[in-house]
Amino acid sequence: MTNIGASVAFDGDLTCDEDITFEGRLTGSIHVREAALIVAQAAQLEATVRAQRVVVHGTVQGSISAGQRIELAPSAKVTGDLSATQVVIADGAQFNGRIDMSRRTIAAKVAQYKAGSK
Repeated sequence: MTNIGASVAFDGDLTCDEDITFEGRLTGSIHVREAALIVAQAAQLEATVRAQRVVVHGTVQGSISAGQRIELAPSAKVTGDLSATQVVIADGAQFNGRIDMSRRTIAAKVAQYKAGSK
C-alpha cells in the first residue's frame, strides 16, 4: 500500500498498479489499475478517478469509475458522476451527481481504459 501524504500537491495524471491512500491535493486524473484507492478525509481531488475499488472520506470534484465498488463514507463530499456495479453512500455523505450501475456501461468504460493504458 502506497501512502501519499497531506503535504503533497499534485497536478497532472497519476497512474499506479497498487493500493494507494491519497491524503493530499490532486488536480488532473488518478488511475489505479486492478487495485484500491482510498481518498483520505483531508484529501481534495479535482480529478477523474478510476480504480477497481474507491473509498472516499474526503472531497472529490469529478467523475469516479470503479470496476467493482465505490463507497462514500460519512465525511465524503463528492460532486460528479459515479460509475460502478456497487455504490454505497453512507449517512452523512454529501453527493451531487448521477450514478450509473449498468454492467454494460461499466464494462465498456473498463475496456476503453485498458485499451488506452497500454
